[in-house]
Amino acid sequence: MEENDVGVGRSQLVGVERALRVALAFCGILAVLWLALGESSAPSRAAAGAVGALAITSLAWQQRRRAGDASREAEILAQQLVDERQKIEHDFVRLREEYEILEHYFETVMNNIPANLYFKDEDSHFLKVNQGMAESFGCSHPADILGKTDHDFFGPEHADQALADERQILATGKGIEDKVEFENFADGKVGWVLTTKQPFRNRAGEIIGTFGMSSNVTELMETRNTLEKERNMLRSLIDSFPDRIFVRDPGRHYLVVNKAMAEWVGASSPEEMLGKRPDDYFPEALVKSGAREDLNLLATGTPVINREWKLRGQKGERRIVVTTKVPWVDAEGRYLGIVGMDRDVTEERRAKALLEKTEQNLQELMDNSPAVVYMKDVSGRYLMVNRGYEELFGLDRADVLGRTDHDFIADPEAADRFRDSDLKVLEKGKSIQMDERLYVDGEPRWYVSVKFPLFDASGRVHATAGISTDITDRKEAEQAMGQLNEELVLANDNLTRAHEQLIQAEKMESIGRLASGVAHEVKNPLAMIGMGLELLARRIPEDDETGRETLERMKRGIERAKTIIKGLVDFSSARQLERLPVNPNQVIRDSLALVDYELRKGGVKVIEDLADELPEIKMDATKIEQVLVNLLINAMHAMGAGEIVVRSRQGRLVGSGRDEGARTAGHLREGDPVVFIEVEDSGPGIDPENLSKLYDPFFTTKPTGMGTGLGLSVSRKIIELHQGTLDLENREEGGVRATIVLKVT
Repeated sequence: MEENDVGVGRSQLVGVERALRVALAFCGILAVLWLALGESSAPSRAAAGAVGALAITSLAWQQRRRAGDASREAEILAQQLVDERQKIEHDFVRLREEYEILEHYFETVMNNIPANLYFKDEDSHFLKVNQGMAESFGCSHPADILGKTDHDFFGPEHADQALADERQILATGKGIEDKVEFENFADGKVGWVLTTKQPFRNRAGEIIGTFGMSSNVTELMETRNTLEKERNMLRSLIDSFPDRIFVRDPGRHYLVVNKAMAEWVGASSPEEMLGKRPDDYFPEALVKSGAREDLNLLATGTPVINREWKLRGQKGERRIVVTTKVPWVDAEGRYLGIVGMDRDVTEERRAKALLEKTEQNLQELMDNSPAVVYMKDVSGRYLMVNRGYEELFGLDRADVLGRTDHDFIADPEAADRFRDSDLKVLEKGKSIQMDERLYVDGEPRWYVSVKFPLFDASGRVHATAGISTDITDRKEAEQAMGQLNEELVLANDNLTRAHEQLIQAEKMESIGRLASGVAHEVKNPLAMIGMGLELLARRIPEDDETGRETLERMKRGIERAKTIIKGLVDFSSARQLERLPVNPNQVIRDSLALVDYELRKGGVKVIEDLADELPEIKMDATKIEQVLVNLLINAMHAMGAGEIVVRSRQGRLVGSGRDEGARTAGHLREGDPVVFIEVEDSGPGIDPENLSKLYDPFFTTKPTGMGTGLGLSVSRKIIELHQGTLDLENREEGGVRATIVLKVT
């Protein structure tokens, strides 16, 4: 070989070596990619093949080089390496695109499937989860979950169970499918989750973790539980019915029956009848007619309502049965079968017939009663009335039944009273008796009514009944007798009062005559005694103090006697008063002026409470002053030092405390315009046992020598002569109040 050829060969070898180094570097990159992608991916397999091919080519080239094929073979080898590299690059790009597409498919499935997907390693740490699972854990992105375990998100009860399941899968290699778990969600709600867990294996089949999928089936579970509850409730309901309930398919096979149906046909249980037909339990004639009826129902959809038929019972007795059938349809309206109910009404019909007979007998009994008889429900609506009721109101019973008293009784107050008495019977559950008044044709009629409750089989009041007897004639007789009795009582009372007045008048007249006689018999001797005392006074020495004091006491005694005599004369005097129009306040002020000195000396404070603009009253001012002076002096003597209030006011007579036996008792009438004059003291008051004796002549509570016992008697007579009243009463706050009432004329 020439030198030039050798040089060319060396330069070619250098190029081949460079190409090998580039190829080996590229194979290194593929190896790294292989490690990154994992042994199971398509690009990794391509990279492995490329590395193997380069390695073989490299070894072959080295062997040929050692053999001396340096020039031509080097060129061929270099070209092969270039072609292989381009092919590898093309395959790598294609496989990478396929990998990215597969990766995109996988991520799309992970993030859009309506379930939670996850992968875990052998220690139960999350390797990969989808977006749905991240959100169910309360996280915004799947990356927030990676590397964590269930214990980071759930309580021990849930997390420990999940860990136990995963360890079981790792140990056995068997997955757990369709497991329903109760779970507390991140938002605080609770519910149910359907979970499937499987072992996660590598390409070699080794278990390197677990993966699974879970779905929220709370709504499904709640629906299932609700349906189960409703199914059980429906089962309990139909089994509790005494009626015979059944569901049959178009072939007349029993699909559902209740206990009553099974017991009726003699089956041991409802389940025994399922799949059987009416042919197995009923006579042939009934079966044929029932089959025709079922076919017509399924063909036309027309239900059978309360069809009555007869059947011999197990003991041979005749039974009456009422049947109702309706078509059973699905959501699209297609007929799926027949739903029916059989009811044995034998006893009901017998009871109804007996009731009708009883009601007929009762109605006949009621119609022949002279009383008004009726029956109402708890709402006051009439259930039954007799002929007497019809005649009383002039109505036919058909117009009364189902209506209340307010519907046809013209007197609403009477209807209200009737309803109130009905309610009392319903409330107490006992009978009551009363007299009731009702206007019939504008005339009042009286009835004695007995109302009583009617009880049902359970002991509850379900109606009221009444019997009313006309007692108008008896009532009128009773009222007449009552009125006559009242008149007799009133006449007796008037007679008694008149008798008392006569006794009182006679007593006062006797006292008057006695007082007049005493006055005349005593007056002249007293005058003579007075003259003798004057004569003796001149003859007693000036220094005889004892004698002069004795004479003074005698003079005072004579003056006291004269005062008593004057009072007796005034008391018994029958002269006419001189009544002139006078302002009562002026008389009060004049009276206070007369006793002003005595009151001040006794330490009495007088308070005047006199009304303005009182009307004038015809009165004998002197006599009224006498009365007021007497009341003021009595008040002062009763209390000593203290306070007296003198009050005047105008009003109308509402009530009177006057003595009903007084001769002037009828002069004042209720509602008369009057003037009140009151004298109030702050003393100890009057002993209650003495209140009735205050106006008796010569009665006094004062010590001996301080009163004659005629002041109040004379004062009251003066007021009575003025057609007024004088009353004394104890005040609640203490002391006595004397009230003079004078009529405004």
